[in-house]
Formats: sequence, structure tokens, C-alpha cells
Amino acid sequence: MERKQLLKNRSQFAGYKVVRKLSTRHDGEREVYLVKYQAIDSDEVDDAQECDGILTVFNLNAKRYKVDGTARKHVPDFIEEVKFLRSRKSECFPEVVDCGIGKASKNRLGWILQKYIDANTLTNEIRMQRGLCMSDAIKVMKSLFSAVEEIARFTRGGGHYNITADNILLDYDGNDLNGIYLIGLSDIGPSYYGSIPFMGDVTDNRFRAPETTNGIFNHLTDIYSLGMIMTMMITGDLGEDEACNIDSQFIGLSSVDFRSLFMKRNHETLSAAQRLILEKATNVNPSVRFQTVDRFRAFVGKLASGQIMMQSHVERIAVPKLGINPSLTTGENEGNREARIMTNIDTVVKEMRVKGLDEVAGMSELKALFRRDFIRIVRNPKVARAYGIKPSNCTLLYGPQGCGKTFIAEKAVQESGLKYKMVNPSELGSIYIHGSQQKIAELFDEAAKKGPMILIFDEFDALVPKRDADLNGNQANEVNEMLTQLNNCASRGIYVLATTNRPSLLDPAILRKGRVDRTVYVSLPDKEARTELFRLEIEKRPFVGIDYEALADATDNYTCSDISFIVEESTRLCFEETLDRELKEPLPLSMSRLMTVIKSTNPSVSETQRKEYLEVKDKMENRQSTGERKRVGFTI
Repeated sequence: MERKQLLKNRSQFAGYKVVRKLSTRHDGEREVYLVKYQAIDSDEVDDAQECDGILTVFNLNAKRYKVDGTARKHVPDFIEEVKFLRSRKSECFPEVVDCGIGKASKNRLGWILQKYIDANTLTNEIRMQRGLCMSDAIKVMKSLFSAVEEIARFTRGGGHYNITADNILLDYDGNDLNGIYLIGLSDIGPSYYGSIPFMGDVTDNRFRAPETTNGIFNHLTDIYSLGMIMTMMITGDLGEDEACNIDSQFIGLSSVDFRSLFMKRNHETLSAAQRLILEKATNVNPSVRFQTVDRFRAFVGKLASGQIMMQSHVERIAVPKLGINPSLTTGENEGNREARIMTNIDTVVKEMRVKGLDEVAGMSELKALFRRDFIRIVRNPKVARAYGIKPSNCTLLYGPQGCGKTFIAEKAVQESGLKYKMVNPSELGSIYIHGSQQKIAELFDEAAKKGPMILIFDEFDALVPKRDADLNGNQANEVNEMLTQLNNCASRGIYVLATTNRPSLLDPAILRKGRVDRTVYVSLPDKEARTELFRLEIEKRPFVGIDYEALADATDNYTCSDISFIVEESTRLCFEETLDRELKEPLPLSMSRLMTVIKSTNPSVSETQRKEYLEVKDKMENRQSTGERKRVGFTI
């Protein structure tokens, strides 16, 4: 049964406007809320500005925080978390604004207000970047070491006890990591040996030290968690599947079994030196771990300075790309040389981990457009603001099916480095009246809270069809809601990429400036793109004597998906022949095999359909350049 919130949304408490609840871990006992408060920088009331804040409230009727009701206390400094945060010295913890004791309904509540940090969780950064580059990972670890040391001093050998990737916030400005914060101090306390005051059973097993299952918590517990955090930052592996859920092979495992399987899975990703350090930090036997944070930090420092050679599987590729031979000795100072190598490797690793639009074959003009008018702007916000340059509100990609519109959109947002969400029409469907309308509003509200964020709408024509006699009232309301939400949504930190095969079915109002600013025609792949597509598909498999240009010449007017099908079908035929002939080695793909499949495969877009799409393209261009409305963008 769901507990009632200690505070109601949109209520007032201690002079603050409660917006919404953020936490779920200690419902009814300790709850965290987003609030609005007036920040006054001077004695002038007119200077007060409404700011976002994080309000943590503690139920003083709960056993864990219970205090004598007759005690004349105005500050809840008898609560370990509050006492620590008020005395904190490290910048790794969000700044405290105020604290006190108040009442809400029948509950007596202690509370502490901290400044809101506009940052992303480490979990989301690892997902977006597919792991942090080494310089950023080490920067994060150095900050966490300082934070954990401060906690250990305050608790006299205790710890945080809930260090997870969700409780670490990273503040990036473009590619620059400007802030690192440790939050989630609900379990902070001294060493425990058997009896703990908090709910240890809800701790994430990916970060949980094995001895905690027996109620043993001390500073070594946090060292284990830090080791797992560093492993995940370097490998880019959170133990999740493609849907960002815990991988099925890890579900239900104890922390010991998870650690064993996780380290085995990432064995090749880590260098030998990294493995030795991280396996020691996360050893299941606490006495074998680094016994102090300072000792762990010393070894991480050696990795950072190059005193220990560290080349992961990605870096082993990056070093030859840079033409660096780490074994060479030169007149250059050793420390400077290693620092230079590390800086250069970080640059290449970043590029390799997030290829973005480089994974799109051909289409150089389209990729240049995205980089010039969107990606470079959002990745360099300070420079863009200085020139008054803003990214487009919404870009619509349209054209024949199978030409990679959704793939292009996804790769563009990955390269941008912003958070993003793929949205299919079915996700916004509802059996209830006004249900879809509400889902659309909630989607944009959530994006605004997490912004800046990109929403990618697939099959956009299904979401905003023409409002005519055939459209029922509820559907028309859904279109109206989408139009309203799209209005200058970029000003709220929401950017939209939409794709459609049928632009003629879109409601005309969607194309006005301030909603869809740009329309981009994604044509059938040209010869350059087809050549690269064949190369990308074929070089994943055994092959011999391939003439990529000849294949491209033979597939004029074929879509991207057509080319993928041709290679897959040719591969299947090779596979079957290899088995039928009982060959010892796989039969490689050949030109003759591929050409045979091409001749038996018709393009999925007929000549008639191709001409129709070209007519649609002309109409879209004419709509923007003529008529009553001003041009709302440009097409390619």
C-alpha cells in the first residue's frame, strides 16, 4: 500500500512552495522534494528571486528520527545528515540554504533546504557517453575521495553507505566537467556491526559491499562502492541491457555473484593495471581492499600521472591512431610526455566512444547541416549565447521509408551530448478520454524538468494528422496539445527532431515558424552513401574481392534497408552453403553472390513512389518560399 506523502504537491511548507516529490527510498520517514524559494541577495526585497531548491524533510515521529516533543529545538541537528551538511567543507555537497523544524498535517518534521544543482546523474552520463574519458573519470574519483574522507572524519570511521551512480551528479558545460556532487546521504553514520538504523535491504547490489548483508558497515564499505563506480565509468558498463534495465543475467544475484560476473564481462575492457587496482578496491574480503581512501587515491593518481601504464581496449586503438609509441624515450620530461599522451588519448577516446553522425554512411551535406545548426550550438552554449545564436526549435526529417531518418536523428542527438528520449506514437496512446492529451503534456513537462533534452518523434504524421472531418474530437484535442507544447519549446530547453514518411498527412499548422523551424528531405542514398553502406555491412563479415563502387552502381534508387537486406541475404546463402558442403572455414561473401541477390531484389521504393516523393519535396519547398507565410526554414 502506497504511503501518503509527508508534504502535498503545490502546498506551502516553512515558507517554500512544494513542487513535487523526488525520492522514493524512505517514504514516510525521509522524503526529498523540489521546491521554490525566494533568494535575497541584499536587504532590498525587490532583489528577491525565485529559485529552485531541494528540501529534505524528516518525520520526527518515525523511530529513526524520533525526538522528545517537549524538547525546545529549532534546528534538527540531532539528525546525522543535517549535522554533517551544516558543517560540510567540501564543494562536493550541495550548499545548505537553511534548516529548521515545522509541522505539516499531524507530523512534526525536521527539514533542510539545499540549493538546486542543475546537473545530470552519473548513470545518465555513462549511458550517453558510453563511459567517461579517463581524465573525467579520474577527476570524478578525486572529488569523491575528498567527499568520502570528509564523511569518514565526521562519522569517526563511518561512511556514506549509499554511493551509487544515481547519487553522483555531474555538471557538464559542453565537454567541460565543471562540477561533481555527492548526494543521497540518508544512510550516513558511524560504523555498524550487526544492527543498522536504515533499510539496508534496498541498497543497489551493483554497488553494495558483500559484508553489508551481515549488517557490517564501515569506511571499507564506501571504498568498495567507489571501486565499482570507477569500473563503470571506465568500461561504460552499468550492468544494464539496451533498454537501460538491469541486464537479465544480473537479476537476483548477490553482490558477490554480481561482482564476479561483472568483472569477468569487462576483463578485456580494462588494462592489466586497471584490473589489479579495481579488483583490489572491490575485493569481497574487506581486509584485502585498500584500507584507506588515501591509499586508493594514491594508486589512481599513479594511473593519472602515467606512472602505471594504462591502455584499455579503446586506448590500445587510440595510441596508434595518434602515432604515439609509449615505449620511446625522448628528451621531453617524462611526466610532461605522459600527461601529453593522456590528453591526446582522451580526445581520441571521446571521439571513438561517441561516433554520432560518423556512423551515418554518406549524406555529408545533411551531417554538416546538423553539426553547424544544432550540434555545435548546444555543445558550446556559452559561445552561442554570446552571439545570440539559438538551435532550431524542431527539425522535421521526411522522405521515403527505409532511408534512415530515425537512425540519422538518433546519431545526431548522440553526438550533441544532450539527454534524449525516443518517442513512438504507441507510447502516447490511451484508452481514456483526454488520456493521450495528458500524456503529451506530461512528456514535455518531464523533458523541461530534465532539460536541456531532445525528444525524437518517430512517425510524426500519426501524432499530428490533419484536423479535418474524419478526425474525431479527442484526436483533434491531441493535435492541439502537441501544437501548444511545440510552441517555442526550445526556450524551455526542449529540442525536437521528428521523422515521417508521409509529410502530406501532417496538420499544416505544425509547419509554422516557432514549431517546426526546419524541414529536411532525406532522399534515397546517393552513390557515395551506397558505397559506404555496402562497406559498413560487408566488412563485418568474411569477404573477398569486393568492388564497392560496382555494387553502388547496381543499386541505384535502393534504400538503406534494401542494401542491408541484400548483404544479409547473401550472408545467409554463404552460411547455408558452408554447412551443406561441411566446409572447415566460412565461405566468404563474393561479388558474384551479391550481384545475384541484387538482381532478384527489387527496390522497396518504386519509380512511381520516388517521383511522388520528389513532388512532395517540391511542395514542401514551395510552401516555405511562397504563399502567405514567411519561409520557416530550409530544405536540402
